[in-house]
Amino acid sequence: MKLTRWNRFTRITHWLLFIGVTAGFISGLPVLNGEWFRFLYYVLGGEAGREFIHYYFVTVVLGLAIPFVIYRAASARYEEWWWPSWAEIRQAVQISLRWLGLTKKYPAIGFHHPLEKFYLMLSHVGLILLGASGIPMVFLPIDTSLKAVLLLVHDIGFLMLGVPLVGHFMLSINPVNWEALKSMFYDGKVSVEWASKHHPSWAETQLKKTKVLQK
Repeated sequence: MKLTRWNRFTRITHWLLFIGVTAGFISGLPVLNGEWFRFLYYVLGGEAGREFIHYYFVTVVLGLAIPFVIYRAASARYEEWWWPSWAEIRQAVQISLRWLGLTKKYPAIGFHHPLEKFYLMLSHVGLILLGASGIPMVFLPIDTSLKAVLLLVHDIGFLMLGVPLVGHFMLSINPVNWEALKSMFYDGKVSVEWASKHHPSWAETQLKKTKVLQK
């Protein structure tokens, strides 16, 4: 039996964010360190190709994602809200204590892992800072002093998005999460067995709804 975890709208949103952020990350690395990532200039078609991707392609793709993100955040059911509740903050503390070996208790996870919500909030703030600083630098005439401030904001946004993004990527390719990864990029469905193991509270709720509909 399969449970629908991600609807089509959510998957389209994730695809846009995935393409835009990946393109921005790769095309921005040569600027971060020209020596380490010089090879990317050849991959991206030189500085002209890198600038086109970083300035225009990324802006368009992430710009298309904005209304999707806003609608998804506004229409999400309570269990799918990105903002962590007090109960989830307590769960996050409990999970952290378990990682440190200070407790054996582990909460029943709902739709989102409590720590995942903090990642979502941090990464979206990082994206906002990147856009708010990057777009003026590319498309508006600004003086040197203002550009220095915008570059600082851009770097802060990059760190807020990039550092947790590395952790998100490592967790997503972990074999225990392959089913969720396939679900997000393909059909949006996960098995009851996977959901019951990794998101038991959410799985229980979904199964109850299914039984009610079948009556």
